[in-house]
Amino acid sequence: MERTINVNGSAYTFSATYDGDSQYNVQVHSGDKLITMFKVAAESEQDVFAAAQARFKADVDIGNVKL
Repeated sequence: MERTINVNGSAYTFSATYDGDSQYNVQVHSGDKLITMFKVAAESEQDVFAAAQARFKADVDIGNVKL
């Protein structure tokens, strides 16, 4: 699954693959550059990107991800 999501005014491509036990592997790209990757828990596919966006925004805001 893949979706473009705006975070802090910039567009990023989020791709997610199911890992089992309601866990999804998420990769965040800006163009061809991999920005970060992490896992999120979600009850359904509809919840994956909301959880991934919140996690990425929090990582950027606290400085865990440098853009």
